[in-house]
Amino acid sequence: MEWQFNAQIADIFSTHARQHIPNYDHVLDLAIDLCRQKSNVDAPILEVGCAVGETVIRLHNAGFTDIHAVDNSQSMLDRCPPDIATYYLSDKFPDVDIEFDAVLCNWTMHFIENKNPYLWEIYQHLRPDGFFFLTEKTANSGLALDQYHLYKSRHGVSDEEIRKKADSLRGVMFPETIEWYLQSLKGLGFREVCVANANWCFTTFVAIK
Repeated sequence: MEWQFNAQIADIFSTHARQHIPNYDHVLDLAIDLCRQKSNVDAPILEVGCAVGETVIRLHNAGFTDIHAVDNSQSMLDRCPPDIATYYLSDKFPDVDIEFDAVLCNWTMHFIENKNPYLWEIYQHLRPDGFFFLTEKTANSGLALDQYHLYKSRHGVSDEEIRKKADSLRGVMFPETIEWYLQSLKGLGFREVCVANANWCFTTFVAIK
């Protein structure tokens, strides 16, 4: 059965994410810390792939007042706090005339097969000196994959669940290598690109326009 971000997944998303994504809370904390350091609290910030709104809530709690968030799952958006952000239901970049201080995109881009047009839209909608915070599933074989499966096992995911999820993601997830992201982000015109965090099969990039 093909993986879908439906109501069933939305109901368990917060627990599921922490079982399947190394450094989940640490990465969100890094994103919020960077927003605090580089942006005023009234600056527009966009999250791509907001899921049930955990990052939106953290931004709001940090004092940010112009928060935007997009997701392609209505089931996910239905669980987001309604009054602290402007939400968009779309599988494309929101059709807005806004120059964002920051775009945050965690564990989302690997579900987009043709990434370059979306990455270009992000770059175009960032202000000069704005930043793009991107976390992706990257290395996906060999030692890295073995260690990632061990992480999931240690967090309560059975071997059968691991197998079933892997089967459901075939043709749904389209990971690229770390090198691909570094080259693609630099090719778009970002003047500085660095790796901010990494764990088995997952990498966080920060790109400054």
